[in-house]
Amino acid sequence: MGQTLIESLRRKFPNAQFVGVGGPKMAAAGCRLLADPTRNAAMLLGALRQVGYWVRLLKEIRREFINNRPDVVIPIDSPTVNVRIGLMARRMKLPVCYYVAPQHWAWAPWRTRKLSRAVNTLCCVLPFEEPYFRQQRINAVYVGHPLFDRLAQQPTAAVPASPFPQARLKVAILPGSRSSEVASNLPVMLEVASQLRGRVQECAFVAAAADKNRALQIQAHLMRSSERIEVRTHVTDAVISWADLVLVCSGTATLQVASHYKPMIVLYALSRWKWNLAGRFLVRTKYMSLVNILADRELVPEFMPFYGSTRPVVQRAVELLKNPQQRMEMSSQLSQLVSPMERFSRQMQAGDRVAVEVARLLEPKLQPPSQPVPPSRG
Repeated sequence: MGQTLIESLRRKFPNAQFVGVGGPKMAAAGCRLLADPTRNAAMLLGALRQVGYWVRLLKEIRREFINNRPDVVIPIDSPTVNVRIGLMARRMKLPVCYYVAPQHWAWAPWRTRKLSRAVNTLCCVLPFEEPYFRQQRINAVYVGHPLFDRLAQQPTAAVPASPFPQARLKVAILPGSRSSEVASNLPVMLEVASQLRGRVQECAFVAAAADKNRALQIQAHLMRSSERIEVRTHVTDAVISWADLVLVCSGTATLQVASHYKPMIVLYALSRWKWNLAGRFLVRTKYMSLVNILADRELVPEFMPFYGSTRPVVQRAVELLKNPQQRMEMSSQLSQLVSPMERFSRQMQAGDRVAVEVARLLEPKLQPPSQPVPPSRG
């Protein structure tokens, strides 16, 4: 996301210099990195070490603000740290354009007051977020979702290195992109797959891994089970396109599945005690999966938080697999849901819209100096 935003900003400001916190892709786009958190995995183990790392990094960012005063600060996603960066920048009279609005509408909405002090402009990636944050007196602008930018640039799914298994019915497994998500969700999804084999004839399964590390993690789980499931890496769109039904971890991945108009079942495994201790008091939305929140109804089955028996999940999966008409209806409804977002992204990419908002913040600096009025000779 940071890389594509830099590319958009460079098109609008060819001589701009970029300094930030990010990974190799941002560096390749020409950003001087103050830090690369992706290379500090060992240091970030454990909550105390993680806090220490970010405290030191915030101090480094503050020094950068003082020594090389930026024209604009653009925090991207990750509100836990980025809201603090925004507050720091605003205290130093630096304009802040925050990209990817925090999901305060979903839980802990009282944090919006702090967010309002941390931004000049808030760039939202979901259409309902702009009116929500404007009601909170924040200058919010809907810029579109970067997922649809990527799909517009790559309209067809990547061709896999080897063919996917052929079967009468095909199920994709998307357990998540983070190690913790795979650890929680994959065992549940494998149990569902095991039960489906006994109830649905000629059913094949493929698991999608976000990267090599997740692929190794998934394969380690499979070695401890009797399930015969192929694992494919870096071809998630192709796996989704292949499937008749997708078992997907909650998050942006549900929007990715919806962009293919594929029927899905959404779940997120969470222990009962964690949900009862905190989750049920924090969550404010009627639905918890992004697709259902956008639709404002249960368009797709969601099991969130999931704990207990997999029987209800298996039952819904069997119903969908055995009923092509149900799958077609869900596909049609998903198409109607995401088509407006797709059209919006085709008009202008999210990064380019953010660049427009950045230009608005920079207008006072970009204005040519006013010419002095010559003295009257009267």
